[in-house]
Amino acid sequence: MAPFGINLFSKTSPEAPKQSNAKKGEINDLHKQLSDSATLDNPIKRKELLQKVILYTTMGFDTSKLFNRIIMLVHTNDIIQKKMVYQYVTRYAGSNPDLAILTINTLSNDCRDDSPLIRGLALRHLASLRSIPKISEHLLPLIKEGLNDPSSYVRKTAVLAITKLNRINPKIVEKEQFVDRLYAMIRDKDSQVVVNCIHALNELLKDQGGIKAPKKMIYFLLNRITQYNEWQLGTILELLLKYQPKDNKEVFNIMNLLDDKLQLANAHVVLSITNVFLQFSENMPKIHQKVYMRLKEPLLLILAAESSEMQFSVLKHLKIMIERCPQVFQSNFGNFFLNRNDPTYIKLAKLDLLVLCATTQNVKQLMEELSYYVTLNNTDEDASVSRMAIRTLGAVAVKISAATEVSLSHLLDFLEMGLVHVISETFIVLKDILRKYNNPEFCSIYLPQITKHWKLIDDHKSRVAFIWLLGEYGDSKYIKEAPYILEIFISKFQSFHHTVRLEILSSAMKLFFKRPPELQKMLGRLFEMAVADASHADVHDKALFYYRLLQKDVNIARQVVGGAKSLITEFAEEESEEYKDRLFNEFNTLSIIYGKPSEMFIVDVDGILGETENDEYVEEEEEEDLDEEEEDEEQDEDESQQEQQQRKRDIGELSMTSPNASSSLLDFDDQEPGTGSSTTHSGVSVLPVPRILQPQEFESKWVQGGDGGKMSWKLSASSSLNAENVESTLQQRGITCVASSAQGNPLTFYFYAQLKSTHEYILIEVRAYQDGTVNALLKHEKGDEQTANKFKSYFFDSFEGL
Repeated sequence: MAPFGINLFSKTSPEAPKQSNAKKGEINDLHKQLSDSATLDNPIKRKELLQKVILYTTMGFDTSKLFNRIIMLVHTNDIIQKKMVYQYVTRYAGSNPDLAILTINTLSNDCRDDSPLIRGLALRHLASLRSIPKISEHLLPLIKEGLNDPSSYVRKTAVLAITKLNRINPKIVEKEQFVDRLYAMIRDKDSQVVVNCIHALNELLKDQGGIKAPKKMIYFLLNRITQYNEWQLGTILELLLKYQPKDNKEVFNIMNLLDDKLQLANAHVVLSITNVFLQFSENMPKIHQKVYMRLKEPLLLILAAESSEMQFSVLKHLKIMIERCPQVFQSNFGNFFLNRNDPTYIKLAKLDLLVLCATTQNVKQLMEELSYYVTLNNTDEDASVSRMAIRTLGAVAVKISAATEVSLSHLLDFLEMGLVHVISETFIVLKDILRKYNNPEFCSIYLPQITKHWKLIDDHKSRVAFIWLLGEYGDSKYIKEAPYILEIFISKFQSFHHTVRLEILSSAMKLFFKRPPELQKMLGRLFEMAVADASHADVHDKALFYYRLLQKDVNIARQVVGGAKSLITEFAEEESEEYKDRLFNEFNTLSIIYGKPSEMFIVDVDGILGETENDEYVEEEEEEDLDEEEEDEEQDEDESQQEQQQRKRDIGELSMTSPNASSSLLDFDDQEPGTGSSTTHSGVSVLPVPRILQPQEFESKWVQGGDGGKMSWKLSASSSLNAENVESTLQQRGITCVASSAQGNPLTFYFYAQLKSTHEYILIEVRAYQDGTVNALLKHEKGDEQTANKFKSYFFDSFEGL
């Protein structure tokens, strides 16, 4: 309680208005400074003002009154300031739609800026202005231009803009056939564009189950697997799960291709590959176990090297795997021993795995280790670990019958420690062990010793366990004081948790038939209190049921309450195999972390997460961290400058090749991954997908390459001579275009192909005239004239296929 009864965090606190007024004063001051032309003319001060505005906005303060001033700052050449203005406009466009319209022309112009950074940035934020009326009319042509942009940064932004357009006006997306266009752009040269296309298609086609995964597409992506970074590879692997291999040979080819990726240190990639391996081999029992053996080492390495959060995720996935194939991991049980510096949640997760790894060979060592954990009681966190260690020891004893005697001796030692939480948990575990293994010899020797610790029990679960022991073993040969101990609980009946009250009723009935003279009167008092108990219906109904049962026939009541019990083979609390299979099918998802199928925690609602029908604005989340985005943008800017220099040197004003919008999925290479097949003709064999040559690399090889000869021919009248058709047709034959002129006479192309045998490059300059005349100049990396002559025939046939 704060001094003088004041709640410092209450809205009525005298401090709250002062803080609010202070911030309002600062925002008013910002408004004045933003109105001062002298301040705005200073780039440094203008940038500082924008940073303050963004800071206050991020902290949750309402800075919407500054909108009309901020919007005037959009005309700036400083990309950092421009980005901050875009962020602010996007944030408050919903509450100021009339003023936000003024930014559309500026954003549209920026989408056609010379810098790819500004083009991508403007398009991304323009697509986020969903609250502006008819924004889709302005957005549509800019998305189309962005999809054909020479910069990969702009193309990947345009792909994501399609998903935002779909939220605004799905009919336009359907009318413009953007789904087909995105499928075609999976053939893009940039890996991030490809991955964004997959994500976009999954969102656009979510009602149909997401993107389809035909064989040609899967092979196309797998054959380029070296081009993807680790996070992009995760997306490809998720898509791979939708594909069903036709036979075991295909499964092995895919698994062999992915095998070396298990050496990566990225847990996401390793878990994704693990999921692919397990799902693909599920119907091959012998191979399935070998797959577990192959996956064990990479997962254990990640467990030792990654952060605590990632360790927790890996432990949860290992639990699913060990449940299905325990024999593979049982020899590695030492990897799941607790470390002193492990967070509590890691320790608890490891203890779960120790139960699964327990065998008759290692049970003794396991129990000694668990007993050590119980003695750690320095902090409250250690107490929770101690409780879990006792529970784990009990679970091991229940699982392995040979360990019962050893476990019971450890449990008795725990009782002698005199620690409340240890004694409470020990009683719960004892109850579970005795439920499964009813050992009369143990009961007669140790139960009298156990009962002397009951006064230290402090929670309702342990009280339930102890009262159960009184009812089951309250005979005079086991626990002589059972009726008198139970009488103490009956006298405080109303103060206990309802689960304790229910157990008192059950144990009192059991003891009544074992020792009726001592229980008769206290049972009557118990019924009187329980029947009158209106606080919980179950307690009242159970007492009334027992009372009427005794009133009807005592012998029948004896059979109902104290009848012979069947042997317990498994507890109801244990998960069923069907439940485990459902979890396994959702491997590498949040279902594994939560330990339950997705339908139990995902709410299927229309719209966007966190958005309601009455929301005027949904705050735009950043798609990438600022540092990563700026790094990508700088890289794109460097690439753009290199491209411009290359064009000026060799190609004049040629533009970089753009994705072929008319490409069909059937155009994907139908090459089985891992088989090393190639395109062969006339004695020359080329790789269907050569290693990508950057423009400066192409120029260097062109200057140093040997002369491969010239070619000249005339196309037939039926040939379709346009840049997109030429590039698409030759790319299917393993001949890739590095640059081309989309217009003009002649059309000029620069191609390259890579020989399969030596991985050497053949470079081609092509000039195609409108009258059908084609002139080609070849250069071979090593100057081999014989190989160049063979390639001429292959190139001629490829070009004639137009």
